[in-house]
Amino acid sequence: MQKILLYAILCAMVLIVVPPAASSPKLIVIIAIDQLRYDYLVRFKDHLGLEGFRFLMDNGASFSNATFKHGTNSTGPGHAVIATGAYANQNGIIANSWYDVLRQEGVYCVSDTRVALVGSDHEGRSPANLIGSSFGDELRLGSNFHSKVISVSIKDRSAILLGGKLANAAYWFADSAFVTSTYYAKDLPQWVKQFNGSGLIQSYFGKKWERVLPEEDYAVMGPDDAPYEDTPSGLGRTFPHPITGDDPSRITSSYYSALRTTPFGNDILAAFAREALREEKLGVDDYPDLFCISFSANDEVGHAYGPNSHEVLDITVRTDRTLADLLGFIEQEVGLKNCIIALTADHGVAAIPEYILSHAPQTDAGRVSHSALRSFCNAALSRTFGMLKKGGWIKRIVGNGIYLDRETVREKKLEAAAVVSVLADSLRTMTKIAAAQTRAELMGHFPPSSIAHKMQRSFHPQRSGDIMFALKPFYILDDGTTGTTHGQPYEYDAHVPLILFGEGIRSGTHATDASPADIAPTLSALLGVEFPAGREGRVLTEALKLP
Repeated sequence: MQKILLYAILCAMVLIVVPPAASSPKLIVIIAIDQLRYDYLVRFKDHLGLEGFRFLMDNGASFSNATFKHGTNSTGPGHAVIATGAYANQNGIIANSWYDVLRQEGVYCVSDTRVALVGSDHEGRSPANLIGSSFGDELRLGSNFHSKVISVSIKDRSAILLGGKLANAAYWFADSAFVTSTYYAKDLPQWVKQFNGSGLIQSYFGKKWERVLPEEDYAVMGPDDAPYEDTPSGLGRTFPHPITGDDPSRITSSYYSALRTTPFGNDILAAFAREALREEKLGVDDYPDLFCISFSANDEVGHAYGPNSHEVLDITVRTDRTLADLLGFIEQEVGLKNCIIALTADHGVAAIPEYILSHAPQTDAGRVSHSALRSFCNAALSRTFGMLKKGGWIKRIVGNGIYLDRETVREKKLEAAAVVSVLADSLRTMTKIAAAQTRAELMGHFPPSSIAHKMQRSFHPQRSGDIMFALKPFYILDDGTTGTTHGQPYEYDAHVPLILFGEGIRSGTHATDASPADIAPTLSALLGVEFPAGREGRVLTEALKLP
């Protein structure tokens, strides 16, 4: 019996130290393009080259019906879903920010006061708020931490959440340079310092963002100078866009904001990604590594100019070329035959309401400001429970969540559940609101509807508010008068590309129902590592070369 036990232990030890088979991929690359709607790849197809998006679509598996199934389509939740294969009801990332009722303070999705930034003096950042595990976490665990996970982006939440909790490193842009936090390392690697000091980031000052295509190719998008477009950081509404920020005589913080709102923000990230791939020695041994890259400039441009603008057409075409160059570099360094690549987006975007109204003035479309929504809630509750001598009924409106002021409720000697019920009923009568669900409804069972189910996936009992709401289609929650945003449960905010390419992937276009939540479990199946904890996505078997 002792000999059998000893033999079993020795076998287990061999299984632990033997590296993956030679046919296993050396590198998995997850590419997320912030605010890339699926229809851009269709609408702008004639302007795309053969070596970027179309290369992956023609030689990989492309899903034309990939949508997020949650109610809050924004950057933090989207990247968390891609990484974990689960929604906020499991991974806890309900929005970019939320309100902590116990601590009575706002929480940013990757904030962490226990760590400090390395390379900047801003508040610390880490994946501490992410619940469960990601594909990268399981890859590291399955290889006994021989596999490396590196994640890069302009946005901190994109890099951090996509990399997961066990990533070797995450780098993002803050102020005027790429940084990390003490969660990952005590100091920046020398190669990052050299990149920051190279002058590349500052070299775009005074340059102009010009059209990359002939001017007549943009005519289909309508006029370039539209009054409902924003003018971020001195870029103006029309081509060419000067990249100087608010002060054309010198570099200020507004220059870096302007730079991030041009295609050159993506180019800088791509240059940084190339350095990371080489310097971190990804894909060089028998243990597969994970490289996460999230391009953010598309989101900045989309917010300012909208999905029907000359600028969005231009940055999509330029992103296609940046992607082609990046794929060429990966081919040179690792070999695409040794890689699996997954490309997707974290969310889409709504059309600018005024753009819709300029073509169809009778359309039910518009903006809802936070102040108007707060006023409606206060008035509705005061009609039922009496006017307040001071303060208000609402503590915070964050994302799609409304948090009651519990002190006000106690002072009125009311039951919170009764107040919430009245408020939800009142919101359902608001002409710009499509749905409102209480905590009790979201934690229990209620008559099914597609919006309610999506809202439920974005609800976490320890973090979400007392009510979740959704606006009617073509309405946006926005305090301004120009530009647009996202965050609602509709297809224009949820429908994104999903493309898989590489060893074990069968090429083809699929119209089957899919989601970015399916990426992590599919990669787990391909690599033979454990599924992320709490995963809700499925394995995209139709894209796999099964025996």
